[in-house]
Amino acid sequence: MENESSRLQRDALFKQLKPSCVALSQLTLVEDGDPSNVKAVIDGTAKLLHVLEDKCQRTDGSFDEKLADYVFFPLSQILRKKQKFTDQLSEQTIKCVRILLEYGWKTSIDLELAKQLLILLSFVAGGKPGKEILLAPEELLIETLRALSVLFSAVENTHGGSAAIKEPEIILALGYCLTVILEAITDGSTSSIQFQALFALERAWHCIRDPVTLSKFLPGAVSVLTKCLMLTTKTRRSRKVLVKIIDLLCYILVSCLSDIVTRKVRINQNNSQDKSAKESNKDTLMTEWLTTTSEQIKLALLKVVELRSHKAVEVQRALNNLCITLLDECHETLSDSSQILVETSLSLHGIDSVDRVGERKTDLSDLVLIYADLAEIIKVIIHDWVTNLPKVMQTNDETVKISALENLSHAQILLSSLNLKSSLLEEALLNSLRDSIRVNIDPLLPAKSLQETRVHIDSLAISALISKNPTSIKFDPIIMPRESQKNTREKFMTLVTNLGSGDSQMKLANKMLEYAECASGPSLLSSYWLSFEILKIVNRKNKEIEDFLVPSITSCCNQASLEQGLFFFSFSLLSKDDEEINDWRLQAIGLEVMAYVAQRMKHSFRTELVDTLYPVVQFLGSPNQILREHAITCLNIFSHSCGYSDSSALIINNVDYMVNAICLRLNTFNIAPQGPQILIMMIHLAGPTLLPYLDDVVDSIFAALANYHGYQHLVGAFFSVLAEIVLVGSKSDQLLVNGVGDKSSSVSHRKKLFPIPTIESIIETYISPSTQSQKEGPDNFSDYQKFPEVPWKDSTKNFIHQNSDHIGQNDDIDKYNNDSEFKEVQKLPPSKMYSMLQSIARLSQYHLTSSSPVLRSKLLGLITKAAGALYHDEDNFLPLVNDIWPVVVKRIYDPESFVCVAACDTVTELCRCTGDFISTRISVEWSQLISIIRSTKTSVEREQHTGHGRGNYSQASQKWDAFLRLLTAIISYVRIEDGMLDDLIEVLGNEIWETKEVRIAIESVNAEVVWLAKYIHDNENWLPLD
Repeated sequence: MENESSRLQRDALFKQLKPSCVALSQLTLVEDGDPSNVKAVIDGTAKLLHVLEDKCQRTDGSFDEKLADYVFFPLSQILRKKQKFTDQLSEQTIKCVRILLEYGWKTSIDLELAKQLLILLSFVAGGKPGKEILLAPEELLIETLRALSVLFSAVENTHGGSAAIKEPEIILALGYCLTVILEAITDGSTSSIQFQALFALERAWHCIRDPVTLSKFLPGAVSVLTKCLMLTTKTRRSRKVLVKIIDLLCYILVSCLSDIVTRKVRINQNNSQDKSAKESNKDTLMTEWLTTTSEQIKLALLKVVELRSHKAVEVQRALNNLCITLLDECHETLSDSSQILVETSLSLHGIDSVDRVGERKTDLSDLVLIYADLAEIIKVIIHDWVTNLPKVMQTNDETVKISALENLSHAQILLSSLNLKSSLLEEALLNSLRDSIRVNIDPLLPAKSLQETRVHIDSLAISALISKNPTSIKFDPIIMPRESQKNTREKFMTLVTNLGSGDSQMKLANKMLEYAECASGPSLLSSYWLSFEILKIVNRKNKEIEDFLVPSITSCCNQASLEQGLFFFSFSLLSKDDEEINDWRLQAIGLEVMAYVAQRMKHSFRTELVDTLYPVVQFLGSPNQILREHAITCLNIFSHSCGYSDSSALIINNVDYMVNAICLRLNTFNIAPQGPQILIMMIHLAGPTLLPYLDDVVDSIFAALANYHGYQHLVGAFFSVLAEIVLVGSKSDQLLVNGVGDKSSSVSHRKKLFPIPTIESIIETYISPSTQSQKEGPDNFSDYQKFPEVPWKDSTKNFIHQNSDHIGQNDDIDKYNNDSEFKEVQKLPPSKMYSMLQSIARLSQYHLTSSSPVLRSKLLGLITKAAGALYHDEDNFLPLVNDIWPVVVKRIYDPESFVCVAACDTVTELCRCTGDFISTRISVEWSQLISIIRSTKTSVEREQHTGHGRGNYSQASQKWDAFLRLLTAIISYVRIEDGMLDDLIEVLGNEIWETKEVRIAIESVNAEVVWLAKYIHDNENWLPLD
């Protein structure tokens, strides 16, 4: 019944194919070359192709070899006359042939027909033999390669096909066909062509089967595939093509060189001793071929394994599969290539586990259990890698570095899984890691000759820097810090993580720390950093398993010992002066260690702040930006670990520790450039509450100034501290805490306009005193007391002496002595903060003669600020002004314009604070002062007239504005003579009525001067009457 159904289906299919086949046969038999006939052939072929694609692509057996032979007849006529037809017709014809091969002749093709098709398709794809191969156009070539693939599959499935293909009359055709296929693989213009050619080669290799025949084509196939896999080839190949090439190369090598195949060759050679000499020579040739081929394959593999650096994971997996397969299947045959294959597989170890959960493939660890010799090869390879790592890390190619580090990481994982580690190998690896870091450390700039360190002081900038980074709790890398080295650094840390078990890592870290304590230079830095990184890795591993396992007491003790050793070593580095540390990166790592210990100890680290806080804070004043950022991050970690809200709170709550540390350094003349800057930062953060504790610091600063007055930048730094003290102290409520000179009752020295007299005021003022006396009566003169002729203290003693008869006992005399009526009134001493600011202002005058104009200007500003804070207590302030006046006033004539401006502002402030107290001093300086003012005014007028100056920004304009402020203050607060007033009117000119402050100040002295001066100016020809 089934045969009947198949026959009916075949008959039906035949009826559908017959019209197209008959019509096409008739068209192909006509050879007139008429274009219309050619077009008809194309249309007929297209109809036949449509029927084949629609009806014949079936696997039920209806379309058998007989129907295929029937359909092939008209197609053969087209193929025979291929030169007369277009490539479009050839393409359609080959599509039809491919369907016939795939569905009609798939298991039984006539071998003679197969030979003819092999030759024909080879001609279509690459042209006739004997000439240079010229590949067909893309679409035609792809269809031809598909047809060849199906042809080889049909021959393979046909009985006797594989045996027939090795016959001598077919070998030549087969050789040319394979040559065309290899040419398509090499020079195919698209990935589709290359992939179809690879598939055709694969089907051909499956079809041949005979090892002897395959050995003839092996060199050419391996050579072409190797060439296609080389990274230097000009033709870009897709990942899919590369994977296919590697898989095909693996199959070709295994089919020809597997241990099973070569074992047969060796057995045949041993059994051929009784054969003829000719056969013996043949066997010897076979052995020579095997030896030569193994050597050539080794050279080819050297080029193929370069793909292990390819970015595509698919390519790496295919390459790893090639190595594992050859190590397993061709272990004996390709023993010379074992090291190459093992090294490649070792570098790709674990690549199959990526994104392949649940799949388990044979890997290198499995082969080591089967072949014992591979373990020794692995150790040799790893030792070579370890030895060459420093040399590799010294190169500038980050890709090469990453590859070397990845290889060692995979090797460490494999050694751990196979338990193949040795102490010698670990020691060599540790030394190699240290040397690798050493050669990767950027060289420092050459040390400069001994000179003064210049430090930029800006308390606001420091405190702002801290407040802007409150959440910065992650350090920037010190080793391999550049962004281009990020991947290298990550791979290096992965390698360190895979060094072994926690106990072995702790031993390595201890060795590194011991080495660091005796080393110097880059070796010290590398071993120190490596020891710290290993400690962090071990702690992280232990933390991950704490929830499941209890760590041993020994491991905990070793870990604590290493952590304590690193802490004390880091503290010693941070406590040293910069001159003693040749590499700032050691201090940066020391800060990281301190922060790490604080994170581990948390709140209990507060007890360590006594010793560790100042060494960390001092780096806020470092000239190195990275050290400053590290110090900020370290302080943030300190505050977070110890329970403070932020870094400012940390410093304020522990400011006493820092003050003691700074005082100790100043008293021992251990002057560091960062000390003044740290003081400024502490004063700015803690505010006035810190100032009462800085009296000893101020004394130490002036002692240091006396010894280091020649270092301008250091002196400037110290005076910046004093200026910050004055600035904060002037705003403090504790300045006049003893009630002396209360700010609310301060005397104003500003001159006031004398009121216009009225009749009532005249009558009240000029009433006769005698009239008042008469009204009061003559009896009132009895209360008149004589003016005292002796001091009140002496009069008390006289009173007691004169009335001794009336005073009985000694206790009565004591009562008189203690009586408030006879007791002398004593003034309360100024506050501690007042005395400190007064001392700063008084001692600063001795440095106003410094050769540094910047320092002179800074000191004048300090005195100005101090005067504004101290003038409320005149009894203590006026002697200070008397002391500093000679030095301050001379700065008005300073050759530097900005110093002159600062001096004018200082004298202006003194005028405001002292009033008539300095009137005599002003008079003494008046002639010289008015002379320089006139000169300055002349310069300003000359610049305005010529227009060559910088306007209000010129030095002369700046000085004139300062002199204008000074003259205004003199008029407003100081008593001046009439001649001085005339000089002022002359110098000020139109500023008198144009500048509001000047006009108000002059009107307070003599209101008529303003209108008179303006009247004279408006009437330049006016002459006074005689």
